[in-house]
Amino acid sequence: MNTAQTATGLPGRARTSLRQVLWVLVLAISLPIILVATGGFYSGYRAEQQAIDQRMQETARALSLLLDREIDKSVLALRVLSQSPTLAHGDFEGFYNRVKDLGLADPSWIALFEPSGRAILNTRVPYGVHLPTSNRAAVLRQVQETRRPYVSDLYVGSLTGQRLITIDVPVVLNEQVGYILSLAITPEAFQNIIRDQRIVDGWNAAVLDRSKRIVARSRAPERFVGQPASANVQEALAASSEGVLQSVTLDGIAVRTYFSQSPAYGWSFVISIPTSELAQSIERSLFWLLILTGVVLVGLLLAALLSRAIARPVDQLVAAAQALGRREDVSGPETTQVLEFDTIKTALAEASADIRRHERDREDVLAQMAESEARLRLALNAGHFGSWEFTPETGTFITSATCRANFGRSRDEPFSYADLVSSIHPDDRAMQAEALAQAIANNTDLHVEYRAIWPDGSEHWIRISGRTRSGNNGQLSMVGVSQEITERKLADERQALLLHELNHRVKNTLATVQSVASLTRRSAENTDAASWNAFMDRLHGLAKTHDLLTTTQWQGALLEDVLKNELDPYQDVMRQRIRLKGPRINLQPSAALALGLAIHEMATNAVKYGSLSVPEGRVHVMWAVTTGSAPPSLLVEWVESGGPPVKKPERQGFGTKLIQRGLAQQLGGEIKLDFAPAGIRCVITFPIATMVTDPDDADETRQRYAS
Repeated sequence: MNTAQTATGLPGRARTSLRQVLWVLVLAISLPIILVATGGFYSGYRAEQQAIDQRMQETARALSLLLDREIDKSVLALRVLSQSPTLAHGDFEGFYNRVKDLGLADPSWIALFEPSGRAILNTRVPYGVHLPTSNRAAVLRQVQETRRPYVSDLYVGSLTGQRLITIDVPVVLNEQVGYILSLAITPEAFQNIIRDQRIVDGWNAAVLDRSKRIVARSRAPERFVGQPASANVQEALAASSEGVLQSVTLDGIAVRTYFSQSPAYGWSFVISIPTSELAQSIERSLFWLLILTGVVLVGLLLAALLSRAIARPVDQLVAAAQALGRREDVSGPETTQVLEFDTIKTALAEASADIRRHERDREDVLAQMAESEARLRLALNAGHFGSWEFTPETGTFITSATCRANFGRSRDEPFSYADLVSSIHPDDRAMQAEALAQAIANNTDLHVEYRAIWPDGSEHWIRISGRTRSGNNGQLSMVGVSQEITERKLADERQALLLHELNHRVKNTLATVQSVASLTRRSAENTDAASWNAFMDRLHGLAKTHDLLTTTQWQGALLEDVLKNELDPYQDVMRQRIRLKGPRINLQPSAALALGLAIHEMATNAVKYGSLSVPEGRVHVMWAVTTGSAPPSLLVEWVESGGPPVKKPERQGFGTKLIQRGLAQQLGGEIKLDFAPAGIRCVITFPIATMVTDPDDADETRQRYAS
């Protein structure tokens, strides 16, 4: 007999009490909670810090691009002024007056120089005042040689004593740089950009030029504009075009700085947040960590009280068990005041019943597991996922019925790994083998898509996902799912086709705009102030036709809708002034755009000079599909009446040119204009193939007319 046992045969006294076990249990639960909470709070702090860094970096990048756009606006304005006809004719006073009429924001001004540096005019002073030669001869010579705009850094003007930024643009006349057009702006323009961003109080934002000198600043600009940025910011900008760093502002505030350099002009936008604000997030985490620690300490106190309450009835149960072992009557209180301990007293009597109950519970668990497996199988079938398992060492390949169906096999048809490899498209086999080998070698997930050739010769796309696992015997295997994604691949191809079609249509629209701009420019005289308004009206008409096509997803537009789109603004309440009549014709997008421009020109001419210029004037538009011509044609007739007497123009106007170029050349149409005294009559004939989206539909509706 073991010496650690007593004479009664019981084991020796245990060295660990129930109270100690309870304390260890409480500590084992509370300490991991504190550690996990500490790690969680720190992880949350780091995630919040990273989110702030990413958001502020994106903000700095967006504002640096905004700098480029603001500078581009000024460059574009100078380019437009450089093409002024007054410059081409040497009318400097006229050009001066035109620039003054632009109403430049004070204190900006524009100057015109010869490449040699001689100043011709400056809007800051009256025209004709003698101007000194520019002291920026090197810059003017660079603009002349490169023929490219130049944006200066911040400098102090020699004449005004103001801090300035100058934008210089060459004026090209007869393939030579005749003049240099300069725009002088003050840092206030960039200061307005910062004000528009509504920077948070306490933060600091600044704009730096290429020399890393401060051009604008949100805090105390009057003190720091013109000074170089801090040394660490300059070093960071020299090393990278964008990033984040810890620094100290020029006014001595510790900050976290985010910067981004504009790609076009090399200017930079810098935004800084005081580190004291960023520290608030970790302070919040520490606060909640202290709260959690306090809760745990309260839990420990409650655990101490609970251990005493539990130990007392346990001692009673021990006394009862010892009495039972001595074959004595169990004495003591009838209850231990603890329900669970009272249950122990009846446990032996109910042992057999408990065993039967546990057996029933086991059967319920097995049934639940079977139901869970059925739900999993249903989910795989609903998503057309097939399951598989492959053991490279033995070559064993186990597949589900859905997996075999993904490769064109029947439910009971044998399907080995060799069969799978042979069914893969020859061009994709090497890629599949490499992906599988890398997943097994690196113990990573497998994700691969390839084409499979079914036994009937059809080609299908299959997506395979898998994960490696190691069995109890250390044997490596891979399990995963398969899915046929042929429909998704076809959808991707259709999307690419739609994008190509959209690109084609955008190019056609841009070509139309270019043609309208070219014709407008050639037809307008130099002194015609309304030419720009006319051009904008044509673009507006083109935009309305675009909106009409957008509602049909660019599948075409009804001819009647195109006419109403342009003519409804001139219609009367009773809809008698403009009358439309013709069958239901669905135009192709290109035909709708071209015809919309033509109708816009006809309506504009009628409002200015024709029947729509007087209240009693009328316009009738009729159209039909001709049956006698081969191939069939679409005939559109515009008839004006009730307007002023019509005189045949001495020269061909813009509208006629646009109609002939947009309709006659683009759509193969024939235009006949009759300048009858009673009103203009225009008859346009198009081949039906270049106009309608469905010629068969045009034939069926040839006799159906719209009111």
